[in-house]
Amino acid sequence: MNDFNTDVLSKEIVSQSIDSIVVLDTNQKIIFSNLALQTLTGYTEEELNGKTFSFLFPPNEKGEQSSIEAFVSSNEAHYIAGFLKELELITKPKGTIPVEIRAFTIKKENKEYYAAIIRDVRERRRLEEQKNVLINSLKRLAFMDELTMLPNRRSFADTLQKTIATVKRRNRESVLAVMDIDHFKVINDTYGHDIGDLVLKKMANIFVDCLREEDTVGRLGGEEFGCILPDTTTEGATIVLDRLRESVETHRFFIFDNYYLNITLSIGYTKVHPIQKPEEVLKFADIALYQAKNHGRNRIQVYPV
Repeated sequence: MNDFNTDVLSKEIVSQSIDSIVVLDTNQKIIFSNLALQTLTGYTEEELNGKTFSFLFPPNEKGEQSSIEAFVSSNEAHYIAGFLKELELITKPKGTIPVEIRAFTIKKENKEYYAAIIRDVRERRRLEEQKNVLINSLKRLAFMDELTMLPNRRSFADTLQKTIATVKRRNRESVLAVMDIDHFKVINDTYGHDIGDLVLKKMANIFVDCLREEDTVGRLGGEEFGCILPDTTTEGATIVLDRLRESVETHRFFIFDNYYLNITLSIGYTKVHPIQKPEEVLKFADIALYQAKNHGRNRIQVYPV
């Protein structure tokens, strides 16, 4: 380190830097490390001196050993302080820390050295992960009903469009059903919207439990839900939907204390045709739903009626 003793001020600045700094000779042996690097890694100055660059950075997933020369001679876009790369820095407790490294060469009195500025990026990684989680949550909410956590009308319409395309391409039958909670307005008016919301959420759970994983159920708005049954004939849908109706009818909806509600469901359904638009399929299912309600509710009705 005699080369650096000639400039006490520069050495002091480097020593007190909040970024970790390491200097290596041409044999990639560490000849200087500042306090920040020692704190970050848990190694003392004595433990670091004489160690190679690979002592700090373990092999990558391919088993390739890191070399500071690879970063200095990199063809990637470089910065004022050298070439930028993210690596995993090994610590004395044998854990690793994600860091950002800028490596460059130094020439002093006809001698060449390697230097690297190492910055801890754990906080940045954490913030990026939080940002990604938030973005994904917002994307999910854009296609999801916030109350029931089912696909919303927009998402359901997209799935219906894909179902129509699949029916056309594969010549496979599918069924669309529209389901409506009977006398839901009475429930809201009598017990309040909080109870109404509880009923909607429980209804969504019943739908998910009764239907197959490949089926799609979504909330179309208010107390109306939609259901897509792919690879299903109208005859098969009759069995599935009537079983769903019975599940709702026999379920005791808890309201408060020992008070429960008995709720029924009306369902209209229709075959998905390959030449129809989503709104047309929904219209036919709605017509069948209207007929189910008009004929006494708590029943299923297929279109054409």
